[in-house]
Amino acid sequence: MRKLIALLGLLALAAVVATGAAAQPGAPDRDRDRDRGDKRHGHDDRDRGGKHGRHARKARCGKVDRHGYEAIFDGSRRCYEKWRYAGGSQITLQRDGTLKAQPGPPNLGVLWYAARPYGDFSMKLQFRDDSPVAGQRANSGVQVRFPAPRPPVPGCPMTFNGSPETENPAAWIAVNCGHEIQINDSPDGGTNDPRKTGSIYGFADLDGAQSRPTPQGVWNDIEIRVVGQRYTVIRNGVVINEYENAPGVPFPGRPNDPDSSSRGLVGYIGLQAHGAPEDVVSFRNIRILDLSNQD
Repeated sequence: MRKLIALLGLLALAAVVATGAAAQPGAPDRDRDRDRGDKRHGHDDRDRGGKHGRHARKARCGKVDRHGYEAIFDGSRRCYEKWRYAGGSQITLQRDGTLKAQPGPPNLGVLWYAARPYGDFSMKLQFRDDSPVAGQRANSGVQVRFPAPRPPVPGCPMTFNGSPETENPAAWIAVNCGHEIQINDSPDGGTNDPRKTGSIYGFADLDGAQSRPTPQGVWNDIEIRVVGQRYTVIRNGVVINEYENAPGVPFPGRPNDPDSSSRGLVGYIGLQAHGAPEDVVSFRNIRILDLSNQD
């Protein structure tokens, strides 16, 4: 029955994509020339990205590897053009073939893979904290199973604890009707966001020890596996979080926003731009395995 529900959901969401208005991927790539020769966007000598690190062979857009993973972002413009952008801030394609989340117009933003939604899946990618602000770490995230952020979306308000977001609000559809897997290696305490890398944001949060942080400038592998309502997060080969999304759980600290029941069995995947000056994060090698037809 779960497979049938997921299949019907995939067909319905795919129809929305087919009829939706055309949009431009990402934000304008207006600053790509500034990154030429910037070592933060090259391969740091400390690069510990594992087998998918700096010596990995780049996947080809749309190709499926021997494990069944499809390359949905390989650094090429061809792949990038399959993504769309919603909200504020920006995520742009760089000359070195990475994606860079960084400040831009006000509010959060999401770069989402518009080619198709997913039910059960395993998603693998690499991220790197490139915060340009001394002493501060970057904040970003991977957002999963949300409806296409083309407002209005019935039942999915663009709010923060019930208060409407009025400026570039579309990314709040992904926030309020999907789950975010947090990227944030800031130290515990102080004014830092207490939800660290690998947290299922607000619902299954990790502290600094549980998240296994790495220094800035280091590529990290992360896998997000979602089957039914079970979420598993694997960082650099280690399981750091597991969570079962039960219905009717209020969003902690935000009782006036949609509860856990708004996180369904099918939706899109995307990358978050958080928007503060320190929130600069790079991404590469994004691959996904559809598990909807597997037992």
